[in-house]
Amino acid sequence: MNNENMAVYPPYRLVAQFADGARLLFDGLTEAQAQQSMEAAQAQHGDIAWYDGVTDLHYENGKYYKLIPPPQEVTLIDLTEYTAPGTKPPATITKPAQTATPPAKATRPAGGVFLLFFA
Repeated sequence: MNNENMAVYPPYRLVAQFADGARLLFDGLTEAQAQQSMEAAQAQHGDIAWYDGVTDLHYENGKYYKLIPPPQEVTLIDLTEYTAPGTKPPATITKPAQTATPPAKATRPAGGVFLLFFA
């Protein structure tokens, strides 16, 4: 195994800019540990102007991407064309013949039915 190219990514990474203009990264096994390191650097660099969680290729808002749970799976079932057993299929909507004056109130067909299931 080649250890020269091995990268280590701690679970939490914060970035802060200080009064002296330095912008530094702070790593920790917990977010509190990273924040304590950042606050300790104030003695050398002055007050913290701003700080935030790092977002890059490996981090999302300060958390290592493999620690973030995957989004919920959504199953979508389209029942627009479904006809329940023992019922008649929906009537086909036909366009009325073109008249010189438009109808007083336009109507539109009802939309389809969609069900969402969360796993």
